Amino acid sequence: MRISRVETIPIKQELERPFGNGQGWTASRQYLIVRVTAEDGTVGYGECWGPVAGNDRVVESVISPLLIGQDATATGRLWEQVHFKLRWAFHSFAPYSALSGVDIALWDLKGKLMGRPVHDLLGGAFRDSVPAYATGHYFRKVDTLKEQVSAVLEEAEDHVESGFKTLKLKIGLGLLGWGVEADIELMGALHESVTPRGVSLMIDANCAYSVPEALRVGRAAEKLGIVWFEEPLPPDDMDGYAQLTAKLDVPVAAGESWALLSGFHEAFRRRAVSVAQPDVSSAGGITEVKRIADLAHALNIPCIPHVWGTPIALAASLHLLAALPRHALLEFDRSENGIRESLLADKFRVRDDGTVAVPDGPGLGIEVDEEQLDRFSTLA
Repeated sequence: MRISRVETIPIKQELERPFGNGQGWTASRQYLIVRVTAEDGTVGYGECWGPVAGNDRVVESVISPLLIGQDATATGRLWEQVHFKLRWAFHSFAPYSALSGVDIALWDLKGKLMGRPVHDLLGGAFRDSVPAYATGHYFRKVDTLKEQVSAVLEEAEDHVESGFKTLKLKIGLGLLGWGVEADIELMGALHESVTPRGVSLMIDANCAYSVPEALRVGRAAEKLGIVWFEEPLPPDDMDGYAQLTAKLDVPVAAGESWALLSGFHEAFRRRAVSVAQPDVSSAGGITEVKRIADLAHALNIPCIPHVWGTPIALAASLHLLAALPRHALLEFDRSENGIRESLLADKFRVRDDGTVAVPDGPGLGIEVDEEQLDRFSTLA
């Protein structure tokens, strides 16, 4: 079956209330959805990480001409052709988020054409559900640390009552003018609140620290038994990551800002992280994240994909996690996102045991609501 059409659909929703992390404030949720259609009308959906600007033109002008008329099930060959074209066209910078969104759509389309779920095409599922952790607990525009702590504790209570067994806390309060001691106080307050009820805690700095600052926070995290310390440093500070991983007992996690197997190979070679976090919407799609996960498995490094997008990215990540032999944990964003809550006819839910079911239908196993896609589209 040949590919007949490749389309991009930019979608966006303004938030009622901005929220922040160690890098800045988020005032809207926006994504570029990729829709690939086969000659018989079968459609596959993908999602690109990051701003729409740039991704849309790359998909439409560079990638689409390569795909039209090609075998829709040849995901491996098409990935290599697109990757080569992007690398050659852009030299020092290639928009791998665009490649990622197209690759996800191709896998969804391939699975639908073959009548098989993506995890089956990846080699088979090791599980039919995945434990989920709640991402949220972002910064609010408040005047005092006490107000920030109170907001986090209130939100965390809702997540615990919803069945989550693990929570991820945002730190890096320098955005609000406070130092690492404020981060340590916030972390300690949430730990004291939820861990007596059997709930574990992760921390995510979103690249906010220098190495000395990260060491201070990491040592405080060690004492609390934090599950992992995510993105303490800027993504290009590989020496710093290797230093932290060697000096801290708390596992250092990173990878949402890295792309391709080659980038993760360098991190693995230097033992720069204890947990790898490629994002399927930016690291190279399903094709490349599976390769990254296979290499991590061979080197005994847990690979827990980062997820922060629409249900399309969530579904793709669930299929990948189902196909991994050992470690499986799903990031389940609970921050405000009307697109996430509306885009599917049957949305993902956390069950009473803290897990999310892996879709078992063809392709990604989800039904995108085209009316909602039109509702959020910025093309109108």
